[in-house]
Amino acid sequence: MRVALLDDEAAVTAELDQLIHAYAFARDYDIQCERFIDGRDLLNSGKFDLYFLDFCMDTMNGIEVAQALKEKYSHAVTICYLTNYDAVAAEIINRGIHAEGFLKKPVDPDQLTEKLDQFFRMSFFNRLELRQGKRFQTLYAQDILYVEADNKQVRFHLFDGVQSFNYLLREVEKLLPAGLFYRVSRSFLVNLQYVDSYDAKSVTLKNGETLPLKSKDFQKTYHNFMFLFNH
Repeated sequence: MRVALLDDEAAVTAELDQLIHAYAFARDYDIQCERFIDGRDLLNSGKFDLYFLDFCMDTMNGIEVAQALKEKYSHAVTICYLTNYDAVAAEIINRGIHAEGFLKKPVDPDQLTEKLDQFFRMSFFNRLELRQGKRFQTLYAQDILYVEADNKQVRFHLFDGVQSFNYLLREVEKLLPAGLFYRVSRSFLVNLQYVDSYDAKSVTLKNGETLPLKSKDFQKTYHNFMFLFNH
C-alpha cells in the first residue's frame, strides 16, 4: 500500500512515517510511505491508497490538495487531515469538507492505530492477486470502479484504464471484499463507494458511467453500506 504524507514541517512527516512503519510491522502489512512538503509535488506523484494531509499550510493547503485529488481521481481517494487545532474538526463538519478522518498533531500513536484499523476494516485496501498468463497481477479494491463479465473473461474497469483476466465473474465475486461490491445485474459487479446515484433501472457511478440495475435488493444493500461507511 502506498501512503502519502503531506506537511510543510518535515519533522511531522518523519515522525508519522516512523509510526506508520511501526504499525505495519506489528500487523505484518506492506505499507510504503512517501513524504511531501508541497502539495504540488504530491499531485504529480501518481495515486496513493491513503493520504495524510496537513490542514493548514502556507502554500497549497490540505483542502485544496484534497479537492484536486478528488477531481483527478473521481473521488477515489481516502483522506485523513492533520491539524494543530481541535476547532478544525468542527470546521470540517460545518463546511462539509469530506474526509475519512482527522488527527491532531502531534499524532498520538494509539489514535493513529485506531484510524488505520478503521481504514482497513472498511476494506479500502484489500489486495487481489490475479493470474495473468504465467504471472500474477496485483489490483487494489479501491481502484476498481466495477467488474464486467465478458464471456470467459472479466474486465476490471479502473480509474486509469481497463484490465482483462481469464476468470468467471462468480470467481471474482468470491475474491472481492465482502460488502464493498454488489452484483447489480448478471454481468456487472459495482464498487458501492463509487455509486453517485441510481433509479429503478440503472446505477450511475461517480465517473459518469451508467450500468443496468436488475436487482430488487440494491436500495437496501446500498443504504446499509452507506450507514456503515459513515459510522
